Amino acid sequence: MNAAADLSWACTWEDDVTAAEHDALGALLARCFVRSRTPFGPGRSWSSARPELRVVAHADGQPVAHIAVLRRFLQVDGRAVLVGDVGLVAVDPALQGGGVGAELLARGSATLDGLELPFGYLTCGEQVAGFYGSGGWVRVPGPTRMVRADGRVQVYGGVSMVLPVRAGIERWPAGQVDRNGWEV
Repeated sequence: MNAAADLSWACTWEDDVTAAEHDALGALLARCFVRSRTPFGPGRSWSSARPELRVVAHADGQPVAHIAVLRRFLQVDGRAVLVGDVGLVAVDPALQGGGVGAELLARGSATLDGLELPFGYLTCGEQVAGFYGSGGWVRVPGPTRMVRADGRVQVYGGVSMVLPVRAGIERWPAGQVDRNGWEV
């Protein structure tokens, strides 16, 4: 059974997300990221950087899956690389394992393609790297530096992944990634 088939999907620009939608998205993210230090909930549906665009699945009018995108240039070994920085990838725990995550990644990829981006980029924990790999994301070597929520620069210790969208993975440069900002 494919739970994703029974959902309605929407792609919404951040300026068009209403206060009520932020509240509902905040509740979804709080259910999905229970160990996060971000106070997801009413009025808070982002972590560090606010996304530019959101892909959301709804069931009975409530959000049950979410992916956020922010276009930005990363510096990779001193070279500017345009990406769709992806974050807040979430599927309601009650729907996990039913194909919703795979559909979410596919719709996220289509969104990045619609934005004419060469690559998607994300950071994640080792425990979910296989999930992203099943959606076409490729682990890339090299550390990622970024600004933490408290304003300090850190070298991220988890996994960095790239999704080849309009460029082949061979075009991804080797070296350290500098996000030069907050993660999505």
